[in-house]
This record gives sequence, C-alpha cells and structure tokens, in this order.
Amino acid sequence: MYIGELIPIFGIVFSFLTPVLIIFIIFVNKTKQEKFKNEVLKAAIEQGRELPPDFFKTQEKPKESLLRTSTFFLAFGIGIGIFFYFFFAASGEGLKFASIGLIFIFIGIGQLIAYLIEQKQKKSGEQEGV
Repeated sequence: MYIGELIPIFGIVFSFLTPVLIIFIIFVNKTKQEKFKNEVLKAAIEQGRELPPDFFKTQEKPKESLLRTSTFFLAFGIGIGIFFYFFFAASGEGLKFASIGLIFIFIGIGQLIAYLIEQKQKKSGEQEGV
C-alpha cells in the first residue's frame, strides 16, 4: 500500500472522528464538573455546613442578541462571497462559488427580520401595558 492511498482514507476517517471526539471531550468535562459539585455538596452535608443558594443554580448563558448574530452572518456571507469571487475569478467561475456566501447572507437577513419583529412586539406590548 502506498502512502498516497492512505491520505484519502485518513481524511475520511478523521472528518467523522473529529466531531465524535469534540462531543466526547465536552461530555467528559461536564461529567467532571458535576462530580466535583456533588463532592462539595457531600462534604458540606457531612460537616453540617449550609451552602449558599447560588450554589444550586446552574449558570445560564446570556442570550445573544439577534441583531448581533444577524450582523455577523451578513458580514460573514459578504466576506465569503468576496473571497470566493476573487479566488475563482481566474477560472471564470467566481460568481458561481461566490453565491455560497448568499446562504449566510439570507440567514442574516432572516435573523434581522426576526429581530425587527421581536422589537415591534416588545414596543406594542409596552404600549398595551401603559
């Protein structure tokens, strides 16, 4: 077997193995955090100490603004479009590959519309409450 024949095999195997490895690492990390939290709880119960009420609360991620994510997707789509257009311009197929950026642009537009609708509903909810 030649090394040239192994490259596609490793490429396929690692492309499927990488997401599994990432999920495994996340799972192991969360399990260790829960185990540590349980050990602290057990030690506090054995010593008869009270834990603060914040100890039992889970940390919530702050919700990202739809305006921020829509701006990110719009800028990313435009950047990808420009990159692919100029990268493939020499072959004459720049526009075909630049259209990949449209996917991200439309995702950004959809999130921007959702943000505007959400803001409109908040305003109408505040006016009804007055």
